[in-house]
Amino acid sequence: MSSERGQKWPIWRLVLVLEWIALLIGLAMPITPSKTGGDFSFADWFFDDPHYLQEVLVYFLLTNLFIGILALIALVIIRRENRRGGTED
Repeated sequence: MSSERGQKWPIWRLVLVLEWIALLIGLAMPITPSKTGGDFSFADWFFDDPHYLQEVLVYFLLTNLFIGILALIALVIIRRENRRGGTED
């Protein structure tokens, strides 16, 4: 039997999963403030009286920005550990 436990995912599959997650977050974020009583929206900074899809676009882009920042931090940490010789496997 073949096991996928030790195999790495291709980069395109990781990007696809991350973009799917960002889209789901973007779709959910415009709904949640109205359910919790908040009236703040990042889309108000870019659009006058934004519609639902405009809010989804803004939250999708913000989520991608946060994912990019986290990926950059992870890349810096990984490169610093590799430079030190931190792999002890």
